[in-house]
Formats: sequence, structure tokens, C-alpha cells
Amino acid sequence: MTVRVGVVVPAMNSVEFLDQALGSIATQTVPLDEVVVVDDYSDDNTAAHARRWESVLPLRVIRTERRTGIWGGRRAGIAELTTDLVMQLDADDMFAPHHVEVMRDAYNRCPGLVSPRPLTWTGQGPWQQADYSKARFPLPGDQLAQLLCTNYVLVGAMYPRKLYEEISGYRRTRFGEDWDLWLRLVAAGATVSKPAEASYVYRVRATSYSSLFDKDVAQTEVLIRFLDECDSPVHRRVAKLAILQRTGPAFTEGLPARPVTAAHERLLADAGLRPDRVRAAYADPELGLVVRVGVDDGEHIAVLGGEPERIVLTGPVLAGGRIEADLIEDETLRRDRSSLRDILP
Repeated sequence: MTVRVGVVVPAMNSVEFLDQALGSIATQTVPLDEVVVVDDYSDDNTAAHARRWESVLPLRVIRTERRTGIWGGRRAGIAELTTDLVMQLDADDMFAPHHVEVMRDAYNRCPGLVSPRPLTWTGQGPWQQADYSKARFPLPGDQLAQLLCTNYVLVGAMYPRKLYEEISGYRRTRFGEDWDLWLRLVAAGATVSKPAEASYVYRVRATSYSSLFDKDVAQTEVLIRFLDECDSPVHRRVAKLAILQRTGPAFTEGLPARPVTAAHERLLADAGLRPDRVRAAYADPELGLVVRVGVDDGEHIAVLGGEPERIVLTGPVLAGGRIEADLIEDETLRRDRSSLRDILP
């Protein structure tokens, strides 16, 4: 049976970029079965601009009755699809001509959540291969644990509509709507894979939507929501480790204080931290002991846990409170902050 593929393009005040996005869909080596553009209550004529492509593409254009944000636009668009697979495209991005073909082939090899490999473009010059360390994920091992610490799935992903509906799809979020969906898809059993070739053209610009919010705050909100719904002790622990790396000392608010024992002091000393400079220690039921230690230029956080008890993580507290781990027991759980936006000067 041939698998049918549809794409959803949420668009808000997108006249400047929409022709490039829809033109890239029209030039695919494997055509899409359905295309839905969602005009998210634009102030310009985004909807009329999109309808100019109705004679070229299997296109439907819908308009929301109020501004919903990206999560609402995607949700409304996917509700219009009848295809087996859902593909995503942001209105300011593009597909390389072979994108649908390589994504479909990747899905046939490994059905589940397919994350494209990106090309970057600033709007001038040729597309560039994206060179960022996050691209190495997923590594062998627990894909959900890795995804909790680092969102390694690109916005232009593809996934089964049936599984999307089973987990109730996109839901209201301030930010991080895609990562919230990826986490729930993988928790529901989806395997993440990537095609061999780069094919999703990500437009990098200083005024893009992702530049409008604090990444650490947005990601922490997604992680707390996951934690509230998670019953797995393993993934609860990983989610807290991910939150700690984003919030640092703020993580300890509300935790009960605990004394530091001689055994704890030896572990801290082995990690290069001075036990006599411990400021406070707190007990977390999943992580263990979270210790705040003064250093000459600020503060370090150390997590001591496990059986037998050992150092789980240590690292300095940086600007904004986040932690840059310099020691972590499992390297796949180290947060990777690299971004496609890193190419901006």
C-alpha cells in the first residue's frame, strides 16, 4: 500500500516568504498528496496570497478565527489532513527538491518520527550545510532520555497521523510546542530516525519566532509538564536532570535541606570541590542530594546519587542560572545548546 503524505504550513503575516515555501513544495521529485496552509489570523493578505497556488498544488487554505500561535496553527492544519503521514514546514522555510523523497524513504526504513537533516539559509547566497553538534543525536541508547536533555528533532519532522491523534496532538503551549509533541510521540513508542541527506532549508534570521523568548524558560516549562505526566522513574530522573541544567540553583527551591556527610565530602573532594565551601544541600527523591558549593568565581552545583552513591553531575552556575556540566555520569544526558541560529554573526 502506498503511504500518503501531507504537509501543514502555519503562516502568520507571511506574504514575504510564502511563495518560496510553496514553490519548494511544487518542485518536489515526489509530489505531496495534500497541502494545508493555515493563515493564523494574519494582518496582511497571507490567505489570498496562498490561494494563488491552488492550480499548482493539492492545496487547501484555512484561516483561524483568532490568533492561536504555532501550536494552534499546526493543530488546525493537521485536522484538515486525511493522509497517513504528517509533514511540517514553517512558512519562512523551504524544502530542497528531494525532501519528500528522502523523508519517505527514511520512514520506510524505520517507521516513526523522522527528523530531517537541515540546510541553513540567511536569505542571501547558497544554502549551507548545517554544522552543529546537536546533529549527532540520536545516539545509541534511550532516545527519550536523550530527547529530554536535548531537543534533537528538527521542526520540519514527519510522523504518522494515527499516532499523533492517539496522543491528542498539539496542545496549548506558550513556547516549545514541537518539542512537547516529540516527547509525547517518543514516549508513546515512536522511534526517531534521520535521512542520510540534508533536505530541509531552515531560514536563519534575527527576528524569527524563536528569537522572541528565553530558551531556558520555554524548555523548562515543557519539561515540567512532561514530569507532571510521567510515571517512569527512569525518565522522571532524567527530566529533573534536564531541568537542573536549565535552572541551576532555582531547582532547589522547595526541596528539604539535608546535611552533608563525611562520605559526601569525600565525593565532592574527588570532583575537585571543597567540602568546607558547601553552602547548602537538598534532597530530591529521584536525583539524590543536590549540593551548592561556593567557588572563587561563583558557585558550582553537584548532584550525588545512585547506589552506591556517586557524583552524577557537577558544573558551574552561569548567567541566568543555567549549569554547564563539566562532569556528568552519562554523556548522552549532557544538554547540548547548539542551534541552527549559531551561524548568525
